[in-house]
Amino acid sequence: MKVEIQIQQDAALDLQKQLAEPEESLLQNQSGVANLVKDVNKIGLKLQPIHPGQTHPLLVPYFMIEVPDRRTAERVINQLSQNQIVEAAYLHPEESAP
Repeated sequence: MKVEIQIQQDAALDLQKQLAEPEESLLQNQSGVANLVKDVNKIGLKLQPIHPGQTHPLLVPYFMIEVPDRRTAERVINQLSQNQIVEAAYLHPEESAP
């Protein structure tokens, strides 16, 4: 299962850079980004960009988190929805055969 999140565009590029280069301290002035990363790490999950390396404003704000079950997904969605930079958090619809 996947939880998808959309964050504010101004924070999205900073978050993508932080995820690509975690050893660098790019989060100092981005408290919303820092809190989001801390929240996901605290849960023990991994935040990934859906479109890694993109800079297009329509693609850059989307990220995903793999979760083991619906209960964890609901907990992640509730927690991340409280972050100031998160515009949307939702369970990715399950794919079905045509």
